[in-house]
Amino acid sequence: MQDVIVARVTVLAEERYLPAVIGFARETVRVLGLGDEAADHLDEALKVVCRNVIDNAFGPDDDGRYDVLVLRRPGQVVVAVEDLGLPGDYERFESGDDSALAEMLRHSFADEIKFVNLGRGGNRVELVKDLTHADVTEHLPGDEHRENADAPAAPQEIPIEVRMMRPEESVELSRGVYRSYGYSYDWDDIYYPERVQELQESGLMRSCVAVGAGEIVGHLALTLEQPDSPVAEAGQAVVDPRYRGHHLFPKMKIFLADRAREDGIYGLYSEATAVHPYSQKGNLHLGARETGYLLGYIPASVSYKEIGDERAGRRGSVALMYLRTNEEPEREVYPPIPYENAVRRVVEHNGLRRRLAQAEPPELLSSRISVNVRRDHNVAFLRVAEPGSDLTQLVRARLRELCLHRVDCVYVDLPLSHPVTQNARLDGLGFFFGCVVPEGADGGGDVLRLQYLNNVEVEPGGVSTASTFGEELLNMIFDQRAGL
Repeated sequence: MQDVIVARVTVLAEERYLPAVIGFARETVRVLGLGDEAADHLDEALKVVCRNVIDNAFGPDDDGRYDVLVLRRPGQVVVAVEDLGLPGDYERFESGDDSALAEMLRHSFADEIKFVNLGRGGNRVELVKDLTHADVTEHLPGDEHRENADAPAAPQEIPIEVRMMRPEESVELSRGVYRSYGYSYDWDDIYYPERVQELQESGLMRSCVAVGAGEIVGHLALTLEQPDSPVAEAGQAVVDPRYRGHHLFPKMKIFLADRAREDGIYGLYSEATAVHPYSQKGNLHLGARETGYLLGYIPASVSYKEIGDERAGRRGSVALMYLRTNEEPEREVYPPIPYENAVRRVVEHNGLRRRLAQAEPPELLSSRISVNVRRDHNVAFLRVAEPGSDLTQLVRARLRELCLHRVDCVYVDLPLSHPVTQNARLDGLGFFFGCVVPEGADGGGDVLRLQYLNNVEVEPGGVSTASTFGEELLNMIFDQRAGL
């Protein structure tokens, strides 16, 4: 199941119709399973968004209308507002007025907030709430985790089968994660079997499991933006503590890489922690290569028992690793000058079929950009679908809002195959190189991800590397940040 439009209403952009619109959305999300408190929060968010459209999107003589949609997404309910009014509300912020995004950040109405500026195609705001499914831990005895953690290591002679997980095994997976990690696993969705099953059935999550002695003792998943995405993220790695000497992670990663190769996927990328080098070493051993480092990406709440408590209160960093599984198309890429050397090094080191090029850019139009705020990690992604003459203005305004509301890390994704990208000048706003995501752009091509740290301190000594190239790339990143 992908996005399913459950209901849609078109309404005149007039205040008098607002209560009816809010009531329509409230009752619909409740039918979809959202609880009263979550539905009330969504009400408040929807009022802010609709009032922003009513007050600012249209002129006094315009026949202004907007659409409100309720969608069902795997594990989530989404309320979206679309209009064909004035593009974006960043001009209001520059003039000293609050914007809808600022209001959202102030009150934390939604689990995820997405603002999409489509240029001449209008505007779209998505308010995303996670569905409250049953938490598997509510039905398990508290001593089950302790007994599993204290159990002796499993004998090496126990045969292990690695295979694709069946959606109906989501309950068993959730139980296994709880037995192994208690409540400490970083991806909360894994404790909710219904969410996991919906993701499996939609094709957005494709899991393999390691089975020993008749139970799931390992898990690794491929996560895709769309079922037909050309690349996938490998993550949600779980290994039962009793089986940590059985080399389950490389067995599962090789299994999924072979599956991705058969499915025509170009490659797998992973966010390997840089708090220690071991995850990076494991990926390198399987043939993956570094494409960058995101500083401070891991929330301070995530702990790593093997390195003690010295990280308490500080965010951690990740290495972006890429494992090619099929030959990608040949492409020309147009990195901005400040990041050209880093892009070249990543392309060469990963053996990507790319040619760094320059071109006379086409006529600059309005930028198409989305803002996606992830409240769980306190980070934001500004994804540029089409760079235009107003790109710097748009990014500056959104960055200011996000910083004022204490979002820790802000990332800008630029399409490297777009000739206008070579003219992007975001280093003046404090952005420095983060990574390259091969084939990560909508419609094909690579993404250049830039990063900005909002009063987040990351020292070079707090970021681990596992190869000579990784160390060189990390030094380039810190040098670029220091030169801003």
